Amino acid sequence: MVSLIRKAILGNSEKNNAAPYIFIVLCAFTALTTAYTQLFFGAAFALVRFALGVAIVAVFVIIERSPLSNRASAFLSPAIVAAILIFGAIYFEGDGLLFIYINCISLISLTYFNAKGLAAYIITSTAAIAAILFFFNINLLGGAFTFVYNCISFMASFGLNVLVYTFCIFCVKMLNALTEAKNEATLAALAKGSFLANMSHEIRTPLNAIIGLTEAELRKDKPESDLANLRKIHSSGNHLISLINDILDMSKIESGKFELDPTEYTFADLIYETVTLNMVRIGSKPVNFLVSVDESIPSRLSGDELRIKQLLSNMLSNAFKYTKEGSVELKVAWRTENDGARLIFSVADTGIGIRPEDLKKIFSEYAQVNQKSTRGIEGTGLGLAICKGLAELMGGGLSAKSAFGEGSVFTADIKQGIVDEKPLGPDIALALKNFTYIPEYGEPGIEYTPLPNVRVLVVDDVEVNREVAACCLEPYEIKVDCIDNGYSAVQRIKDGTPVYDLVFMDHMMPGMDGIAATQAIREIGTDYAVSIPIIALTANALAGNEKMFTDNGFQGFLAKPIETQKLDAVIHRWCITE
Repeated sequence: MVSLIRKAILGNSEKNNAAPYIFIVLCAFTALTTAYTQLFFGAAFALVRFALGVAIVAVFVIIERSPLSNRASAFLSPAIVAAILIFGAIYFEGDGLLFIYINCISLISLTYFNAKGLAAYIITSTAAIAAILFFFNINLLGGAFTFVYNCISFMASFGLNVLVYTFCIFCVKMLNALTEAKNEATLAALAKGSFLANMSHEIRTPLNAIIGLTEAELRKDKPESDLANLRKIHSSGNHLISLINDILDMSKIESGKFELDPTEYTFADLIYETVTLNMVRIGSKPVNFLVSVDESIPSRLSGDELRIKQLLSNMLSNAFKYTKEGSVELKVAWRTENDGARLIFSVADTGIGIRPEDLKKIFSEYAQVNQKSTRGIEGTGLGLAICKGLAELMGGGLSAKSAFGEGSVFTADIKQGIVDEKPLGPDIALALKNFTYIPEYGEPGIEYTPLPNVRVLVVDDVEVNREVAACCLEPYEIKVDCIDNGYSAVQRIKDGTPVYDLVFMDHMMPGMDGIAATQAIREIGTDYAVSIPIIALTANALAGNEKMFTDNGFQGFLAKPIETQKLDAVIHRWCITE
């Protein structure tokens, strides 16, 4: 409401950031004094007094929006207000309270519209009041009482001038400082978002080539020594991606843009996948990995399965990193809560532990405590901060207990929905404990379905990205055409030959980018152009991208580096018909 009032009066003027607040004070003061006059002097005087206040505001509005210079308006405003003051004084027969009212409303108005005119107004209005008082005492009213009353009114008006002037300037400075600080914080947030987007794009683009081409080489028959080196390259590339994702996730959590994606899932499968992923972190260290799962936990739950895996993986990764020998134990318990389940994950280790004074710091961003002991240990210092943010987003929290030199225990609790109340049972709990559990879908892996009749168009301005995309599609035996710009992609679809089953469109390209090219394709208007599936390829994996792409004619998007599992899901959805 305040912004609408400000815009209606000042348009796009930004001369005074405090304007909306002072305008509210102005309106309130006018209403109060009008009510006072109505009560003691009648409706006629109240209406005239209110009209004087409106007239003063109108004067300042007109002068503010006129082409006059600041100096001219600074002297013109007080002169006109002084004239209004004289008229009001004559009409009200020297009412001292009117002087105070006119002064206050004028000072507030001047603060709102032209702060430079305040000093000039104090001098002008005080002189006008003195002249009016002299006129009334000599020519009209007379009498000692009236003279004293008007002198007191004069002194009160003068004192109030100085007081209100000082107060208004103080308010202007304070509100302007607050607005400036807010604007600086907003600009800093925008700069940070822009930096993260650029960083993500610049790092993911070469990593797309490293990981994609390495995967292509791993599918070939090579000596074991070569394959071992390729696996190390692939693992290092994935580690870099995980670091980037940590920074982006922390940014999303900070900005409140992190969104959960609830789905139904099998709880035993979730634990199996998380445990299997993290067992490799033990390496050659003499560390026992223990798993204990409450057999009464419901077998199927609903929640963000991916983020629960991320939460657990970060907790386990942290434990394995700081445990050189001994054990790491994952315990999972639960309790019912409001027709749902509150899961309680506990990760205990016999690692280096944390000093009591450092426990408060461990959930801070980019913090690594006891750095002398942890030198050489990989990580950004974001893992626990992300865990805490994820747990809180899922209706829970994260806590820690530790004894320095003995180990630590991290406990997270989250709220989940119950889909199937049937418990896991002792057999599944034992299988998870012994690492013999076999998930419902069987062992993970991709079975490449030959699709020799499918033709795909890849649009990317970077040659190595086109090569990576072609290598990723090679196992499907798909026909792949590659072009390097959006204009050619639009022309290919417009020509209608060859007919493509799917288009992979890079997001950021010079000239016509992916979004503009996709919109141009949809605007061709043919059934083929309107319905052909277009998947965005983007190295900018920030929050809100999926909605941005779907709103602009894409059917979905794949982040670079291209993940084999997600690419397979896209191929199965759009290229395989029953």
